[in-house]
Amino acid sequence: MESPPRDLDEEALDASIAELLSQEAPAVQLASDSPRSRPEFPVLQPQEVPAADAGLSAMLREKWAQLSGAA
Repeated sequence: MESPPRDLDEEALDASIAELLSQEAPAVQLASDSPRSRPEFPVLQPQEVPAADAGLSAMLREKWAQLSGAA
């Protein structure tokens, strides 16, 4: 015997998920406040892409990913 289907209250579900995440957020932030850096790993800076080559570099990166098996 099955129970009849019920409508999903998405607003209540979203509120419950937000409440759970807000309760877990302080514990996660404490762990990320003290970054661990190891001397053998360099600190990487984000790369800047020139606006003129944005299409070409994106195409080359995608092709490189395909050839290396990452995509």
